[in-house]
Amino acid sequence: MRIEIPSPRAALLAAGALLALATAPLTAAVVSRDLGQQLSLIQAHLNGRVVYATIQAAETTKLPTVPEIPFTRLTLEVKRDLVSGSTQPETLRVFVPGAGEQRLSISPPESEMRVGESIVFFLRKDAGVSEVDAAALKVDSFAESFRTQLNRKGEVVVLGEGPGSAIAENTKLDDLARKTAKAVEVLKAEQGNKK
Repeated sequence: MRIEIPSPRAALLAAGALLALATAPLTAAVVSRDLGQQLSLIQAHLNGRVVYATIQAAETTKLPTVPEIPFTRLTLEVKRDLVSGSTQPETLRVFVPGAGEQRLSISPPESEMRVGESIVFFLRKDAGVSEVDAAALKVDSFAESFRTQLNRKGEVVVLGEGPGSAIAENTKLDDLARKTAKAVEVLKAEQGNKK
């Protein structure tokens, strides 16, 4: 009987194919959605939030419900809540999937998660996060975070991410706040009609 030992290249290719098959179910996709769909997804009509905030601190942590995935825990200084309209400063803790070298395909870019960055976040309550921190919220993917910058007039502009995203075009924060409030009212009315 003759035993053939595969070449190192063949063994590497086989291992790569097995790894691809094994991780295929873990591959996540972000579905395109407009502002109304995004607000529905985070349940903005109930307890989801859309905030304009500056990142004050970032650290890596794990959740007991999904210990295999590292999370970035952000401490935010909220400057404006686009759902309630509040401009009362507040500190908020947020969990984001992926951290450091262990970023996921759905993780927001590391450049958006740095201390000092001002971002618009779409946030929702999450049972796993609530087990660790009852007041904290969760960002599900890169589709829930949008960079901002100041225009020449000193107005905050939220940078759109193109067709298929909740904020497709660059939009002044004030305009986005009005659109968000209007869309949340529509969601509340729709939910009221379903009862």
